[in-house]
Amino acid sequence: MNSSAAPIAVEEVLCPTCGENEYHIAAEGPDYDNHCCGDQQFTLVQCHHCCTLYLNPRPTVDMLKVIYAPDKYYSYNFAEQGNSWVQQARQSRDRQKIQDILRLLDKRSPEITVLDIGAGDGTLLETFRSSGVHPENLYGLDIELQAVERLRSRGFQGVTGRVEEADLLPSHFDVVTMIQVIEHVANPRRVIRSVYRILRPGGIFLLETPNAASWDRRFFARKTWGGYHFPRHWTLWTPVTLSAMLCKEGYQVVGSETPVAAALWTWSVNHVLQDRGWPRTLTDFFSLNNPIALAIFWLVDLIPSLMGRSANMRVLARKPLS
Repeated sequence: MNSSAAPIAVEEVLCPTCGENEYHIAAEGPDYDNHCCGDQQFTLVQCHHCCTLYLNPRPTVDMLKVIYAPDKYYSYNFAEQGNSWVQQARQSRDRQKIQDILRLLDKRSPEITVLDIGAGDGTLLETFRSSGVHPENLYGLDIELQAVERLRSRGFQGVTGRVEEADLLPSHFDVVTMIQVIEHVANPRRVIRSVYRILRPGGIFLLETPNAASWDRRFFARKTWGGYHFPRHWTLWTPVTLSAMLCKEGYQVVGSETPVAAALWTWSVNHVLQDRGWPRTLTDFFSLNNPIALAIFWLVDLIPSLMGRSANMRVLARKPLS
C-alpha cells in the first residue's frame, strides 16, 4: 500500500436501493487497485431490508477526482495500454453481447441509436460501429472531460457528466448500456429512472455489474474479493436484487446470465498476494493486462458461469411498448 497517500473524505449514507439505515458489516478492506488512499480502510455493509450491499461510509463527491484520476484509472487508457491479446478477447466478447441486443430490436443496425454510459476508452462504441451502427448515432457519456474529448476525436458523440443530469432527449435511444458502471454511482435508482426516460418504448437497457452471489466471493469474502474494488464500487447486487430493482422502476427483464469473470478472479488473487506482502513484480502477474493469468481464471470460472454463479452478471431489460 502507498501509506504516504492522504486518506480521502467520506460520508455516511443510507441504503441506495431502499433508503433504509439498518445493516451489518459484510467486508472491510483498503484500495488495492490504485493505492490513492494510503492505508485507509473501507467498509461494505449489507442492508437488513433489501439485502443490497453498499459502501458506508463512502467517498464524498469531491473525492471522485482522486479515486478516478484520469492518468491512473485503468478504464480511461486500457485500449491504448492494454495487452493486444486481451483487447482482442474483449472485443470478441463485446461483439457477442451486441449481437444479442440487435436481435431484440426491430430496426436495422444503421438506424439504431446507442448511449454508452461510462464509455471510458470507447471500446464498446467502436464495436457497435463495426457492427454497422453509424457513428453519428453512437453516444458516449463520461464524467471525465478528457475521456469525452477522446471519444469525439474518434467520431463519436461525446457527452460530459452524469446521465441523471445530462441534457438528453426523452425516448431518444434504442439501446443504453452500462458496463461495470452502475456499481459506481451514488444513486442507482435515480440513474435507471433517467435511463428509462431516454429509452424509446421497446428499447433495451444492458447492465453488467459484479455478482455478489458468486461462488468466488465466498473464498475472498472478508476483504480481498475483486468485486469490492474499494472504494469505487459503491453498490453491489445479486441477479435477484438487481432484477427486482429494475422491475420496480417499470422495466421488463428479458435476459439474465453470469458470463465468465476472469478479471475479478485475477484481481482477487492479486489482492491476497498484496495482503501477504508479496513483491510487486510477482503480484503484477495477476493483472488485467496478463493474458496468461486471465486464461487460467477463464477456465477456473467456466463451471460457475454455467451454473449462474460467476462474479459477473449481465441483465437485459426492456422499456415496455406501452
